[in-house]
Amino acid sequence: MKNKLFLDVAENFWQNNLEKRNEKIKENIKVSLYEVDDTNYKKLKRSKGEYITICYTDEVINEYNKVLKKEIIKSLKYFKKSINNYGTTLIIGLGNSSIACDSLGPKTTNKIIATNHFNYLTIPKVALFVPEVIGKTGISSFDLIKMLVASLKPSLIIVIDSLSTNNEKRLNRCIEISNTGIIPGSALKTNKKISSKTFNIPLISIGIPLVIEVNKKMLTSVNIDEEVNKLSDVLAIALNDLFLK
Repeated sequence: MKNKLFLDVAENFWQNNLEKRNEKIKENIKVSLYEVDDTNYKKLKRSKGEYITICYTDEVINEYNKVLKKEIIKSLKYFKKSINNYGTTLIIGLGNSSIACDSLGPKTTNKIIATNHFNYLTIPKVALFVPEVIGKTGISSFDLIKMLVASLKPSLIIVIDSLSTNNEKRLNRCIEISNTGIIPGSALKTNKKISSKTFNIPLISIGIPLVIEVNKKMLTSVNIDEEVNKLSDVLAIALNDLFLK
């Protein structure tokens, strides 16, 4: 079971309460900003913080991915502006690289340029880590990340993972960026949440719904390999541009 897309949970709530903070539509891309605070977190059953959702059409990802990339960068900069990112940024690709619909994190991370080993002051330091899943390593992702964070001491963590949705239109076509954290393999009750509170370090999570929940079963698209390749490309390009341009 994957973490659920925030928009699936929140859409009806915001339509009824008219509390949406910001929304814009441009080039077949709809960007929405939501805030979960003391007034609504219990009803939403979501952690307090901010969520940006970027929904887009097939045409955008196939023909206008540069426009999508710019929107991703804008959203990441929105969260980064309040962070004193003076040291290393640790980018973590969660998921199982052997399963297409769960490979977004590893595939994206493998396309990002690592710079933490360079000693040039003008280049931001970026370190990459793919913990894989406990079924492969025998060690939970949380525990592996905890050990790495204790050694590396990053000033920012960015986590990338695939999500689930109950809306067919959002399958492979909605990017969620938030500062509230994420639980890898959320179906396992023993798994712990990776968040800024967990490690006392600012954290940004990026997720895309690659599976759809139908009658308590998880299904994915027929061309999921192609979709993951395209989506991991645009995420990696956005992150490389964010830190290296």
